[in-house]
Order: sequence, then C-alpha cells, then structure tokens
Amino acid sequence: MTINKRQLFFSLRLKFLLAFTLFIVAPVLLMMYLYFVQSDKIFMETMTDTQTQVLKRVTDRADDMLNRTLNVSNLLINDYDVLQLLRSSGLSNLDDYPTYQRVIGLQSKMDNLIAYILDNHAVVAVYGLDGSIYATNQDETILKVMPDYVKQAKEKNGAPAWDVNPSLKVKGLEGNQEGGFITMVRLIKGETTKGYGLVFIAFPIKEMFLGSSGVEEDFRAQFLISDRSRLLWGQDDLWNRIESGNEQSLFTQTLKATGWQLRWIPLQEPWLQQLKNVRSTTTWSVIIVFACFLFIYVYFTLRLMKPIRSLVQAMGKASSGNFEKPALAGGNDEIGLLSHHFNRMLSSLKEMVATLREEQQLKEEARFLALQAQISPHFLFNALNSIKWLALFSGAKNVADMITSLGIMLSYSMKQESEVVTLKAELDFIQHYFALQKIRFNDNIELSIDVDENLLSARMLKFTLQPIVENSIIHGNRIPLVIRITAYHEDDLLFVTITDNGQGLSESKLADDDSQRSDPIRQGKYSGIGLENVQSRIRMHFGEPYGLFMHNRLDAGAETVIRLPWRGMEDSA
Repeated sequence: MTINKRQLFFSLRLKFLLAFTLFIVAPVLLMMYLYFVQSDKIFMETMTDTQTQVLKRVTDRADDMLNRTLNVSNLLINDYDVLQLLRSSGLSNLDDYPTYQRVIGLQSKMDNLIAYILDNHAVVAVYGLDGSIYATNQDETILKVMPDYVKQAKEKNGAPAWDVNPSLKVKGLEGNQEGGFITMVRLIKGETTKGYGLVFIAFPIKEMFLGSSGVEEDFRAQFLISDRSRLLWGQDDLWNRIESGNEQSLFTQTLKATGWQLRWIPLQEPWLQQLKNVRSTTTWSVIIVFACFLFIYVYFTLRLMKPIRSLVQAMGKASSGNFEKPALAGGNDEIGLLSHHFNRMLSSLKEMVATLREEQQLKEEARFLALQAQISPHFLFNALNSIKWLALFSGAKNVADMITSLGIMLSYSMKQESEVVTLKAELDFIQHYFALQKIRFNDNIELSIDVDENLLSARMLKFTLQPIVENSIIHGNRIPLVIRITAYHEDDLLFVTITDNGQGLSESKLADDDSQRSDPIRQGKYSGIGLENVQSRIRMHFGEPYGLFMHNRLDAGAETVIRLPWRGMEDSA
C-alpha cells in the first residue's frame, strides 16, 4: 500500500516519536543541562573554598616559621656570650679557656635553636664584622655570602632584614633546596652604633609549603611578593603575565611577620579533569540508558504498530474490493478487538458480495434466457418477407436454403444448455445469419472468415459476434460491403477482430463531450441484443480487462476487437 507524505507526517509512529522526544528526551536533556550548569557553579564554589582554606593553612605555617625565626634572632642578638665572643678576636682567642667555653656554648645553643625552627633543615650563623663566623653548617658557602648581607643588616640597624636567595646552595641539605632559601639577618649592636656582627638565619623556602595538602602540586603557581611589590620568589614568565593582566591572582594572603604577600594561582587542570571525567561518565551512562530505553521503546512501538499497519492495509484492500486478506488479529487489547471485529465485518462483506454476485448472475442468465426467447421480430419479419418475395418471383432452390439457415439459427438461439460456446459454433451461426442477410441486401454484402483451426475450440459467450456483424451491416452505408472476421492467440489472450469497409464511426460522435452518447458500444443496438449488453456480459463473466474495443481504421471502415481470456472448451472453467 502506498503511503503519501501527508499520511507519513500524521502517522502514529511519528506521533509516538514526537511524544517521546517532547515528554522524555527534552526534559532529560534540560535536566542534564541544568545539572552541568549547577555542577560548574558548585565546582567553582567548592574549589574556591578549598583553595582558600589550603592557602590559609600555608600562610599560617609560613607565619609560624617566620615568627620562630624572629624569636631565634632575638635570643641570639641579646645573648651575653654572643656579645663577648664578638667583642673578642674570635678565633684568635680560642686558646683562652673561657672563650672556648663560650664558643662551645654558642654552638650548643644554635643547634637547639635550629631544631626549634626546623628539624635540622635550616642554617643559623653568627658572623663577626671582623670575619669570624659561628654556624650550625660549616659549609664555606655560608661564609662567602656573609659580606653580601652585612649591608642589609646595617641598613636595617638592628631590625630584621628578610629576603629570598634563590641561588643559595648549602651542603647537607640536598634534595630540599629547590626554590632557594628565605634569609633573615639582624645587626648585633650591643652598646655601639656600628655593631659587632650579625645573625644569619636561612631555611629552604619549600619548607613553608610542605605538609599542606593540595599546595605541593601547585608549587610553580605560587609567588612571594615583597611589601614593595617586588617578586621575591616564583616563575618570572608567569608573574609577567599576571602583571600584564593576562593572568589573575585569584588568592592572596599577607604574611604578618614580614608584610609579604603570598599569591597563588591554583592550577585547575586536575580539578577540571576530574569534573570532565565525572561528566564523561555521566554522559555515557545517560547515553547508554537512553539507547536501551530507545531500543525498548522502538521494539514495543513496532510491535504495537504491526497490527495497526495490518489493519490499515486490510482496510485499503477492502476499499478496493479485495476481501481476501484479513487483518492480523492478536491479543485481547483494544487493537486486537478492533482487528477481530474488522475481520468479522470483512467476512460478512465477502459473503454479501458473493450473494450479490450470485444474484446478479442469476439475473443475467434470466435475461439471457429472455433474449433467447425474443429473437428480433424485425429481423424475422424481414427474413420471412424476403422468402415470400423470392417464392413469388422465382421458384429457385434458394428458398429451401433460406428456410434451412433460418431453422438452424432458431435452433441455435433456443438451446439453453450453456451460455458459453466455442468460437466455431459462433462462426457457424454467423454464416447462417449472413446467408439470410445477403438475400435481404441482394448479395451486396460479403463475409470473409480467416480463423486458424487451432482457435476454433476457444471459449466465448453465445451471441457475441452477431450484434457486432449486424452493427457493421447497419452502419456500413457502403455498397458493396465487405465484413472480415479474424482471430489470433497472444499471451494467454484471444483476440477476435471484426472489420468492415464501411464509412466508419462518426467523428462528431466520437468528439462528443457526453460519454453516454459518444460511446459507439452504447449506440449499437439493433437485434435486441445490443453491443452494450454484449460488453456487460463479457465483463461480468470474464472480468473488467476484457470486452469490446471499437475504433476507425486508417484506410476505411470500422474495427471491433473482442478481447477474451484464452480457454479451450476442454479446459476447466
């Protein structure tokens, strides 16, 4: 069954699909969109809170370390033994036992103080302006950098001078010096204004961030900024982007001990990757669930549509007159009941059509029997009148022949065994009929029959040829008139052609708008068995594709073609 675009657009399948899209797919997609938007918001809030807390812990740890460093420096610059050692010549007086005792005591104090600051991961040194040094780490690197810090200590005049030395490397602290050291120096003044020396304390800057979960991974995005907005520690290229406005420092904390700022640009890639992984997992889960539900939905939709399509196809065939194929009935739901009732209706219609066809056939048989009983009185009158005049004006032997032909015709027309006869019987009847017509028209008409003997057993209806031949005689309007009958077999069809050399069908009648008047088959009715009657009998008996087809010939005259199914009398009906 052909489905046009309008039917497809308004089909139940499309409506089910639209309903599924509007009431299931669209709400779920909207919920997913809101979920992703909300998750972004929650992610940013959570990340901000977490990073702020982590940076606060880092800041507190750094302030604690700086305060402890400051406390250690306070103890050393106010220690009496330190002042006595710096007043003396230092190493030159080590032979003096009291001086030696002071050195040993100072060394012990500094060892204890370094443990207070960091567990032996710092450097504490007392440096005399005369070049003497007392340090917890005897690396010569410490002695080399001391002159550089004297100027800082003197500028501060006893106040702590904080700085970051990214290039300082101290033996014994390998593996924990990445990023350099935070240094603090203070001038040991005593009772003088120039001072005797300075206290130097240094610890790895990385120690400020160890133990703070979540910071070590972002180590390269941390910066220490001095109170004069100078970069003390951090990656220069990233800091330059911040200064130029290409990057923004999202988190800032101030170190109370130094006034420095700790700025942190958190690296969001791990967080975003986790969020992406969660989204990817969620998306694929939704897609898989949707695919499963869509498969189940399509499966049940197709199962639901199958009996409906069968019912629609059966209705389409029934509307075309085919009551053979019932609808596919199944189940006890509304569709199953509808199919069941439709099948019952189809069966009833089939029985009604069969009954009507049988009644119609009985009517046609009765009509045919009535036709047999009323061979045209006009024809009988003309025939008998011809016989009379022939008998009056000549005692020819033709009288006997005419009477014989007339008797054979009457016998043929009154036989009631069957409506179907052979082509041979019809041709024999036409020959006797034509013999009488020749006498009527003074031998001005001729009949030519050219039919193969293999076709003589073909089945056809009684009184099929006689109305056509009579139509040619009446409408020929030409003397002499020649009528020719031929037959041939092609593609399981039998074609019987009756042609004449008369004037043919009227062109004005063929062009008439009224099909009832312009149809030559409807016009031909002379013997009581009109051409329309022959047409109806053929189509009722054999089907719509068969019947009479009339047209004018190219040269002259008219041609009538009878198309019938090829069946021999020996074949089953």
